[in-house]
Amino acid sequence: MNNSFFTENQIEYIESQFGKISSVKPLQEEASTRRYFRIQSTKGEYVICLDDSVNLDFISLSKFLEDSQVHVPHVYSSNIGLGITTMSFDGDKDFGSLSLAEYKTKLPVLVDLLLKLQNLDPPELVLNRRFDTEKLSFEINLTKEKYDLFRFKYKIETELTQEMNAFLDETVSYLGQYPVQVFTHRDFHCRNILLHPTHEYCLIDFQDARLGIPQYDLASILYDAYYPLPRETRKEVLNYFKSKNRDVSKSFTEAFYLQALQRSFKALGTYFRMVVDHQKMKFKPSILSCLNQLEEIIQLGMFADSLFIFVRSLRNELEFHSEFK
Repeated sequence: MNNSFFTENQIEYIESQFGKISSVKPLQEEASTRRYFRIQSTKGEYVICLDDSVNLDFISLSKFLEDSQVHVPHVYSSNIGLGITTMSFDGDKDFGSLSLAEYKTKLPVLVDLLLKLQNLDPPELVLNRRFDTEKLSFEINLTKEKYDLFRFKYKIETELTQEMNAFLDETVSYLGQYPVQVFTHRDFHCRNILLHPTHEYCLIDFQDARLGIPQYDLASILYDAYYPLPRETRKEVLNYFKSKNRDVSKSFTEAFYLQALQRSFKALGTYFRMVVDHQKMKFKPSILSCLNQLEEIIQLGMFADSLFIFVRSLRNELEFHSEFK
């Protein structure tokens, strides 16, 4: 067994709970400090999460979602001092590993899952957090901050304009006051939905769930930079979801594209951060993918020209950049 993944104290704890470890396999790397490992031991197969500290919100929400008949990892134990959470192994492939034809057949499963989540009676943990103006503004401003660092590192000429900043501020204000609020996963994309051997899915990475508008998670999956979908497929899913969800207002579609704009701009900041701060170059393609999707969102939403000019200009720069070809 490779002992380089765990300290001696961590190994001692794991083996005291789950038997002698015979194999360890690192799982998909995240855009965070968390690291996941699939272990085989004398008592079975498990997933070990290592982090600077145990995420108690994950444990609490895992129990809530399990009780609500949502398929999520079962948490067996945790050790705060060692930063370990042990949970069930629910597959090592996610929806992002599917072919486009396979993924399309699974989209109804994801829409039904979203509808189920949004009809839950949220626990206090979720009720106390929401995508209000402050939170949405924080995400937008973080992207701007990381873009400044990205521009400096790669000598990018494209600038954020005052007109663009004003439109983003108006978008945040509108979304922050939207009247319909539901349980929101917050990061509902293909890599956070596992292909389960016996169930249709297994949902992960829900520890930051909060109240948000119904369009938030829908925008996350339809404009997922990890798995870009054809425009027609997006339209079909959008129309189906619109007919089934609890928001029946006339502004549903407008809110969807505004939320898709904010969510994708926030995701762009995450990719800038992973490339610049953490030197994880595998996120470079996601930057270009996200820019392509932002261009479509801006066109369909009929948003300010300044947004389109920024996205098109940055995309063109990167497509001819020696480090992004």
